[in-house]
Amino acid sequence: MKTLEVLFTLILILSSISLTFRQRGVTTINLIMIATNYVLLIGTIMTIGANWRMIPAYFVLMLLTLQVFVKPKSTIVSKKLRMKIIKTSGIVVATITMFTLPTLFPIMSFPEPTGKYTVGTQTFHLTDKNRKEFVVPNHQVNRELMIQVYYPAEKETGQPSPYFKDIDALTQQLATTQGFPNIATTHLGLTKTHSYQDATAIKSKEKFPLLLFAHGMSLYSRQNTFQLEELVSHGYIVVALNFTGDAATTIFPDGDRVDFTPIENTITFLNNRIHLWEQDASFVLDEVIKGDFDKNFRAIASLIDYDSIGMLGHSFGGATSAQMLVKDNRIKAAIDMDGGLYGDSMPKNGPEKPFMLMNAEASINFMNEAYNQQPGNRDELFAEAYLRNKTIEKPGVYTAIIPKTNHGSFTDLAAVSPIINESGADVNAIYKLINELSLGFFDKNLKGIQDNKLNKIQKAHPEINLTLH
Repeated sequence: MKTLEVLFTLILILSSISLTFRQRGVTTINLIMIATNYVLLIGTIMTIGANWRMIPAYFVLMLLTLQVFVKPKSTIVSKKLRMKIIKTSGIVVATITMFTLPTLFPIMSFPEPTGKYTVGTQTFHLTDKNRKEFVVPNHQVNRELMIQVYYPAEKETGQPSPYFKDIDALTQQLATTQGFPNIATTHLGLTKTHSYQDATAIKSKEKFPLLLFAHGMSLYSRQNTFQLEELVSHGYIVVALNFTGDAATTIFPDGDRVDFTPIENTITFLNNRIHLWEQDASFVLDEVIKGDFDKNFRAIASLIDYDSIGMLGHSFGGATSAQMLVKDNRIKAAIDMDGGLYGDSMPKNGPEKPFMLMNAEASINFMNEAYNQQPGNRDELFAEAYLRNKTIEKPGVYTAIIPKTNHGSFTDLAAVSPIINESGADVNAIYKLINELSLGFFDKNLKGIQDNKLNKIQKAHPEINLTLH
């Protein structure tokens, strides 16, 4: 819970006890208590926003107000034991409810970026006139994509960036694609980011490495805000792709919306579909290198070191990053976060470029169970992922398994609710570790910084089994 929410709830509970067991009606003390509650209520709404998680608290405040102003001369509080028990039980239930909902469904927040650069962000629309659209039939003639670009920016420029421009469309689709109850994500619009929309690109002679980011199947370009903002704050430029038809939702500048198109969850389909994502990534990289698709991108393009390009992704986006590393000479290093290695088989000697595969502990357990045909888990995708993981363990490749994580732990959605996480998971600590691994890997392989950061992480966190093969 946010500090203001906690304070509001605590004062509300104290007020409930006082009005229930002391004196009802219009007294100076009661008026002060009610006024304090309303001041805190207004403060929380102005700072955080009104939201369904606090409905029990709003309801209790309404009841307390009625106790003060309805029949103000009825100041006698019942002293019967039965009534005291009923009232005490009511306060206990109200207290539990008021704390439980905000705790189970907190307002999503991300750690403050630790780098020296302010993070700017802009959204761009790209059209590939050389390819036809086939994922979304009868929708567009050519393949169209939206990208979210993050870059070092001048301080005090731009406006605080919303987490997602059309948050209603996103939450509707997350309910559909991820199985979240719709009400569980409707407060995502209250999420504060650490980036600034349309901020002025920093004026610098320094060139920054470029990173492409690929989201997971049925997710979205901004799903790893916690990670992308951190990388940019340390001097990277990130282009996050939104794969039309395979993303949770894609919203074009004219308001046209394309939601996730159901897929076949088979090895054959995924091996084929990844070629589309490779084509999308290559096309976006072509456009970024040319730098002339939008006048607002030119200042950002002038900051990019085109000899230092990497890629990272989660799930199917991680698999795409691995394929791009092998197939596109422009990609010098890549990270796959818990993505099965779909697509063409890895070369016999591995990617022969710097590569890191981070896996969730739960995913590794599923792979082992499926491969060993243990009862209850014979999923062919996990069995295949087990085999393909072995093909990547070649010289120059890092692997790591992060404890108390599942597939969603590598995304912002891990902060939606503790209900969806592994038992005992510390989301902020996991985010920090993922960020340290990512930054250490790219600093070494794209910036040439030899500070042994990965070795330090290995010693500080032996539990992740960080291994350089």
